[in-house]
Order: sequence, then structure tokens, then C-alpha cells
Amino acid sequence: MISVVIPVYNNAPCLEELVRRTAASLTGQDFEIIFINDGSTDNTLEGLRRLAQADPRVKAISLSRNFGQHPATGAGLEHASGDRIVVMDGDLQDRPEDIPHLLDRLTAGVEIVYTIKSDNSESFLTNFTSRLFHYTYARTTRVSVPNGIGTFRAFTRKFLDALLLYKERNILYGPLMVYMGFPHDSYRVPHEVRAHGKGSYTFLKRLSLAINSLVTYTDTPYQMLMFLGAGTLGFSIVYGLFNLLQYLVAGRILMGGLTVVVMLILFFGGALFTALGLLGIYIFRIFQEVLGRPRCLVAERINFGPATGRPEDKTSAESEAAPELHDSPIAIQSPARPGPR
Repeated sequence: MISVVIPVYNNAPCLEELVRRTAASLTGQDFEIIFINDGSTDNTLEGLRRLAQADPRVKAISLSRNFGQHPATGAGLEHASGDRIVVMDGDLQDRPEDIPHLLDRLTAGVEIVYTIKSDNSESFLTNFTSRLFHYTYARTTRVSVPNGIGTFRAFTRKFLDALLLYKERNILYGPLMVYMGFPHDSYRVPHEVRAHGKGSYTFLKRLSLAINSLVTYTDTPYQMLMFLGAGTLGFSIVYGLFNLLQYLVAGRILMGGLTVVVMLILFFGGALFTALGLLGIYIFRIFQEVLGRPRCLVAERINFGPATGRPEDKTSAESEAAPELHDSPIAIQSPARPGPR
């Protein structure tokens, strides 16, 4: 069984073509396509219902509101029942025709296959900031990150079981999968131009994601502030001693007056507020974990039977029966191992 997990947000124009091309690329294989509607404001949910009604292999999870790409992806992964899993975007920039090539590379000893973008279909600013982030992340975490790595990837059930052990609420699957360190391979793919609409990731959202990744997987920002504080303290001691020496020998100090006072106030004030802001980020993350809130809420499940998750978690009657289109009440999504719901 192959599970293709696709989070979607306002991707209604792409759905029909996405299903058609994905099904064609997996012809002759047992598969399921799991869409996660992340609080779309267009008619994405209606389109998913229609596609699921026409094909029982198309399944959908609709979240109660927009929770973000990573919580939505997590909801899909928790429902995946395949022994091989593919994660891709729903805007057709990731080509479904490349799925078989990724699956072919999941050979013995390879647990996950990443995709590397072979062209520059994104804007210069997007490409530059992406490369800068991957370089910074690799240097600070000491984890090798291929340049141009994409969210389109395939991995084994063994890898997914290990991935679902990570229970943090503010999860980022892209950096986490690299951080886990399983044997991996890569495959170079073209990155198509977005067919419909505009991407939801603005520069500020990408910057926020980069900061979250660095804060989550490394303590380098905190260490940098500690080194800045230690360096400032050392410089102030040396500067004070040098001024004292100048006063005793030459009867004057190096610098004085209002300009020096203002410069020192601005420097220390900026450094102090930066440190407080960074500490606030860490404290807020601790607060979120202590609250133990679910990553997302499921408002509706379509084409899922009474039990979801791994095949052995289902009864024989449930496994043999054809999936039926049905709606479920709101259910809480937690990062627990897939099983009966």
C-alpha cells in the first residue's frame, strides 16, 4: 500500500488534475490519496467530497480551521496506512509523475528519499532566502542539508513510526526528518511554476519558519547572546582599565560626553531587548508544551472506515469492506501512533 499525503489550502482548481495524474502515476499499485483541507476558504472541501465520492481511494480530512502546513501534514501522516508514504504539496509544483522514481529509490538501507529542485522556478528572493536558511541551518545544527531540498519526499513505514514518536506540539516536519538521521537518498526533480493562485508563504512567514526551525533544533541563538554578553563584559572591562590608565598617565580619558552615553544606552538596550525576546520565544514554547493542546482539530473525515492507521489495526471485516463516504464529528488530533479511532 502506498499512501500519498497532500495538505491543501485553497487549492480547489488543482484537485481534479492532481488526483488524475497521481492515480495515473500509480497505475497497477494499491494506493490511497489522503488530502488534508487546512481550513480553506474556497470550495476545496466540496471538491474533495466530490472526488472521494467518485473514487474510494481518495480520502480527505477537513480541519476545523487553518492550523498551518505542518499540523495538517501531521494529521495526514497519522491516518496513513501504507507501508510507503509520499508527502507532496497540492499546488502541482510537485509533479505526481515523479512519485514512482522516489519509490524506486526506497531500496534496502534507504528509509527516506528527498527531492532536490533542479531549476529556479521561484523568484530570486525566494531562492536566495531558501539557500541562506539551509546553509545557516546546516552550520548551526551540524546536520548536512542538501541545497534546494523540497517538501516532496517519500519514506518507509519504519521511518513514519519513528517520526510519530516526536510528540512536540510546535512541530516542523521538514527539518525534523533531516534531523532524525535515517539512511537517505535524493532525487533531482523539476519544480513546476504554480498553475493557480499565489503561494501562501510570504517573506515574513518564511522568516518566521526559519526562526522557529533554528530555535527548535539548536541552541545557537541563545549561545550567540551569551557570547555577546561575555564579549561586551570583557570589552567594557578592558575599555575601563584603558581609560583609567590614560587618566593616570596622560590626565585624560579616550572619549566622553553625551555621544558616548547615548551610544552605550542604545547598544545595551538593543542587546537586552533582543535577549528578552529570544528568551520569550523559548518560554512560550515551554508554555505550549505544558498546556498539551492538540496540534489540530478534525471537523470531518471522508472515506475513512471505523478504524484508521496501520492495516493490522483494522479487523478483517473492515479491511475487506469497501470504504464508504461518511462524516465524523469533531475529533482531536494528537501525535499518537496511528490506531483505531
